[in-house]
Amino acid sequence: MLDLIRDMVDVFNTPKDDFGVGMRLTLEPLWRDYDGMLQLGFSMQGSGFAAEIDFYDYPEPIETFGRSLYEFPRSSTDEVVFENGSNAPNAYSWLVLRAFVFDGVGHSALEIKCQRNGTRLVSARSRFAVELEPATINRLGSELATWASSPGDESFVFDSGQR
Repeated sequence: MLDLIRDMVDVFNTPKDDFGVGMRLTLEPLWRDYDGMLQLGFSMQGSGFAAEIDFYDYPEPIETFGRSLYEFPRSSTDEVVFENGSNAPNAYSWLVLRAFVFDGVGHSALEIKCQRNGTRLVSARSRFAVELEPATINRLGSELATWASSPGDESFVFDSGQR
């Protein structure tokens, strides 16, 4: 119980970036198939909210998403999206990460939408966004692409306040 309380407090004490908002994003390898497919535990905390879900994917789409984040934003209407799974009722899970510019001067955010399907006891969904500097999103992209391209069982942990 104490660990649960500590985790809940951590959600509201994520490292802050220059906007005064903090975000922590983690990917934990849970299982690796013989062909390289991964089961990953994903979590993101920020803006007083948290989401956690597991999903299956290969490293390449994650690396591609990281590279796109590194080059973000290319215009004032730019969006970079990673989507895995489906929100259809018969799908296992759905995860969407979207970096977007929300005004004409380049202020940006990272949005998460996730959903786990099943009975009332296991189904859940979450959606929120965290305002981040474009440079922080670029750093996330660089670190994510590097992690995804390196075989191994280490978790990926990104704190927006660390440089």
